[in-house]
Amino acid sequence: MTTAPPLPPPSNPLSFPPATFQKLAPKTFLERHLQSTPATRPSGRNPDTFRTPSLHTNSLSHAHGSAVVRTGDTAVVCGVRGEILSLATGVGSRVVVLRSGEDGKEEEGDGIRERGLVVTNLEMGTGCTRDYHPGPPTDFAQAITARLHRLLLASKLISSQSLRILDPNTEKIKAYWVLYIDVVVISLDGNVLDVAWASILAALRSTRLPQAYWDQDAESVVCYPEVSRYKSLDIKGLAFIASFAVIDLGAEKGGKVILSDPDEFEEGVCEERVMVCALGGGKVGWIEKGGGVGQVAEVVECVHRATERFKVWEQLFVEVLGSSGR
Repeated sequence: MTTAPPLPPPSNPLSFPPATFQKLAPKTFLERHLQSTPATRPSGRNPDTFRTPSLHTNSLSHAHGSAVVRTGDTAVVCGVRGEILSLATGVGSRVVVLRSGEDGKEEEGDGIRERGLVVTNLEMGTGCTRDYHPGPPTDFAQAITARLHRLLLASKLISSQSLRILDPNTEKIKAYWVLYIDVVVISLDGNVLDVAWASILAALRSTRLPQAYWDQDAESVVCYPEVSRYKSLDIKGLAFIASFAVIDLGAEKGGKVILSDPDEFEEGVCEERVMVCALGGGKVGWIEKGGGVGQVAEVVECVHRATERFKVWEQLFVEVLGSSGR
């Protein structure tokens, strides 16, 4: 009795193209890339490499200030518009100051926060990502809006003095400018917080408000129509955000890897996040850490990368806006 010879191995063993492997096992797909020599992310970047930013200002003709910022496939447009807020009640379009004795005094504390002189909003543009569908504001958009607004108030970049409208005779404060900051995400591929913040800062630095004053005869705020009289905001220095995602490969595979400027795929895989707000002179104004237990060395590394990223943003602002503003 003879036995049949064994079958030869298949010439084409079972395999998946990278796109299919990425969808079936996203974490394993990312780990395999980071375990290669040298470690390379699916996008082709090194773990510590940020995407190159671009900046354009004054793109919106009907806003007092605007900016378009793009890093990789994440792009946002920001517009800033000023509206006048009276310190008292109004009749129609007229501003009537109450004779309470308090209308010309500045309250203690942060006037911008107390009077709500900055209103921030972020919206997701239709078609910005395949996972977004038009409708009510998403939880993601509202969370990013809250973080941007909190950072804007905590950084104290905007001087409340540049928002005051005075009586030229008494130098008393009669009204304020309120800044409405609207950010629209036109393309999303991860790390929208960094890009949205840069667009806000660039739009604020390009904002020019009409020169306004209190007219005692008309008992209202009057704005000069001449564009030559428009005034820029008093922005105190620069502050830029750098976000990071952290993935744990395991002790035997190299431990934790910090990914600078994560894209949408990496954000979906990594649960641990770090955000650093870097200031000029190597200083840090804000640090957020969540999603896991990390070592101090990880945060120190993120701070180091954030300070280097600050220099890139600063140089871009100097090239486009003409001044570092430190």
